[in-house]
Amino acid sequence: MTEQGPLRAAIVVHKSLDPAAVANAAAILMGQLAHLEPRLYATDGVKGADGVRHAGIRYNTVILAGRPAQVGKLIAAAAEADVPSAVFGGAGRGLHNSFEAYQELVGRSTAEELEVFAVGLAGPDELVRSLTKQFSSYRGPVVAE
Repeated sequence: MTEQGPLRAAIVVHKSLDPAAVANAAAILMGQLAHLEPRLYATDGVKGADGVRHAGIRYNTVILAGRPAQVGKLIAAAAEADVPSAVFGGAGRGLHNSFEAYQELVGRSTAEELEVFAVGLAGPDELVRSLTKQFSSYRGPVVAE
């Protein structure tokens, strides 16, 4: 990805996820996206007059939600469009900080087999918008009344 225009980051989750799982997935995916697209963040961060460091995010980031099948299709669409992306799912649950076991599990599995419930992507603003236009803003889990 060599475009130099405005970027956009999007985290897309299954709409039934609870807020804690969404927060966890978003934090982990943004960390990975920052490595894949370093222009998302200011290199030196931002400091206030009092010296307190503030988040140095340079471009919009949205948290969106959709049905599991939509999230699965987005993974393929992002790859086809050559947009930097990463997925997050249940593969690491229960591995208790054992990165090597996680890496081995992921290495022998497909995304479809690993219960992916969130995808993050970052790239040119218009392209990310077009890939994510069918998703709505995440508003928390749908609760039956």
